[in-house]
Amino acid sequence: MKIDMNTLNNWDQSYSWHPFTQMQEYLEHGPLHISHAKGSWLYDLEGRRYLDGNASNWTNVHGHSDPELNEALIQQLGTLQQSSYKDLSHPAASQLCHELSSIAPPGLERSFFTDNGASSVEAALKLSFQYWQLTGHPQKKLIIGMEGGYHGDTFGAMSAGNSHFHQRFSEWFLPAHYFKAPQHDDMSESLADLDRLLKAYGDQTAILFLEPSVQGPRGMYLQPAGFLQAVAERCKAYNIHLALDEIFVGLGRLGHMLVSTAENVTADFLCLSKTLTGGYLPLAVTLTTQKIYQAFLGDFSEGKTFLHGHTFAANPLATAVSIKNIEKLKRYVANGALQNTCDYFGESIKSHFAKHPFVKAVRQRGLACALELATDNKERVAHHLSLYLRDKEVLLRGVGNTLLIVPPLCITKLEIDFLCQQTAAAISEYRHEFIIGRSRTPLSIAV
Repeated sequence: MKIDMNTLNNWDQSYSWHPFTQMQEYLEHGPLHISHAKGSWLYDLEGRRYLDGNASNWTNVHGHSDPELNEALIQQLGTLQQSSYKDLSHPAASQLCHELSSIAPPGLERSFFTDNGASSVEAALKLSFQYWQLTGHPQKKLIIGMEGGYHGDTFGAMSAGNSHFHQRFSEWFLPAHYFKAPQHDDMSESLADLDRLLKAYGDQTAILFLEPSVQGPRGMYLQPAGFLQAVAERCKAYNIHLALDEIFVGLGRLGHMLVSTAENVTADFLCLSKTLTGGYLPLAVTLTTQKIYQAFLGDFSEGKTFLHGHTFAANPLATAVSIKNIEKLKRYVANGALQNTCDYFGESIKSHFAKHPFVKAVRQRGLACALELATDNKERVAHHLSLYLRDKEVLLRGVGNTLLIVPPLCITKLEIDFLCQQTAAAISEYRHEFIIGRSRTPLSIAV
C-alpha cells in the first residue's frame, strides 16, 4: 500500500524522535523522506536526488543497491535469516571470522560480535576489566582516553572518550583520564602528557582507547605519522591494553583496509562497525588476541566465562553481506582504484577550498574531510549550510562551524567534482548573502 507524503510527514512529525537532532528545529523545516537510492545518490519521495556526501552516516562503501552485495544478501535470505550465536554458529559467521583475521594485524584472531560501534567498545572495556581480574591484577580499573575522543554514546564508550557531546553525562562516567591530542605535525606535547598519566596511573590502568590517524567525530583532526606506534610502545611498556577504534577510519576510509595494519601495530583490541557491512545492516566486531581469549577458558564453575552478548550478534544476513563487502574491498585496495579515488578527492578538496575566503581550515585524509568555516557567527553556520545544500542536490553533515564531507568509497571523479563545486558555491553564497549582510533571513527558513 502506497502512503501519501502528507500522511508520512504527519506521522514523522507526530511520533518520531531523531538522533543528534534538535526536534524543535527539525519540525520547523519539515521531514526529508528518502525513498530509494542507487550508487552515491539518494532520492526523496518527489524524485529529487541528493549526492550522499555523508555516506549515510559514514557507512556506505560500494554504493547503494550494489548488485554483488544485494545478491549476497538475497542468497542468505533464502537460507537463514537469524539464529542465536550463543552456543551455536552458522557458516557466514565462521567465514567472516576467518576473513577478519586475514585483514587484521598479526595476532588479532578472535572475533566477538555485537551490533553497533558503541557496543564493540563496551565489549572491549569489559573484556579488558575481566582479563585483569582473571590474571591477578584487580587494581587495573582505570581508562585512558584522548582529548576529543568519541567512541559512542553508551556510558562505557562515553567514558573512553572525551567528546563535548557527552559533557552533560560526565559525572556518571567510569573512572578515566585523558591526555592531550597531537597536532597535525607535532606529537611531542601529546606524548609528554600521556607519559605524565602513565607515570601516575599506569599500574592502575586497564586500557587505553584511541581513534588512530583521524578523529572523525571531533572534526577530522589528523595525527602525525608515528603517533600510533609511539602510543602502542608506551602501552606495552606499562602493561596496559591498547584498544583501537577503527569504526570510522577502518575498512577503506583512508585508502587502506585498516590503519593498524598499514602502520604495523597489533593492538589488544580492534573495534570495527560502520562500513563492516558496506552500509547495509547493523553489525560490529571486537577483535582480540589468543592471549586474552585463553585467559577466559576453564570450567564454568571457575567463573571465567564472558557473560556478555547481544541478541543479533553475528546475524546471518549481516555477516553474509560483510563477507562480500570485504571481498570487494580487497580488490578495490589491491588494484589501486581506492587510492586513486582518495588522491583525486584530496586534490579536489585542496583546489576548491584551500584558498576559499570563508574556509578557515581544511583537514583531509583519504575520503574524510572537514571544512572549518571562518566566522564568528555562533548560530551553527555549518548546520544551516547543510540545509541549504539540499537545494544543490548534496547531503552533508554540519557540526557547529565545521562542515564534514565523507562520501561513499565508490564515488566517481565526476561526482567528486559535483560535490566540491556545489559545496564551494553554497559556502560562497552563504558568505555573500548572510555574513556580509545583504540578507538576514536564516537559511533554515529559506530551505
